[in-house]
Amino acid sequence: MEEILYIIYGNHPKSKKLHAEAGRIINFVREKHAVSRDELATFLNIDLTSQNGKKHFYNLVSPMFDKILVSEHHGKAVYYHLSYDMFRVYLDNIRRKAKYYLIKPSEIKTGDEEE
Repeated sequence: MEEILYIIYGNHPKSKKLHAEAGRIINFVREKHAVSRDELATFLNIDLTSQNGKKHFYNLVSPMFDKILVSEHHGKAVYYHLSYDMFRVYLDNIRRKAKYYLIKPSEIKTGDEEE
């Protein structure tokens, strides 16, 4: 879990403070498969009607979007669920960028060459 949280939030001291709550979010959504925004806020004891509560909630949830968390709208309700496929796409993009910057073009093997 720590590796996933590191990928999502990084290791800055301020963002590291979010790791414990973020881990709770991941485990809760994983157990429920799909969670409404209000249900998740209640689980975290966050008041979404206050400005500070809303800010804290989205500071926790926003970094997860486009990496492991998907939101779906059903009318006015918003539901969150985890997506392994989204995480794979995110990691594949990182691998492609790393290959471009870390490997010389002459060292890249094509599918036609024998190893």
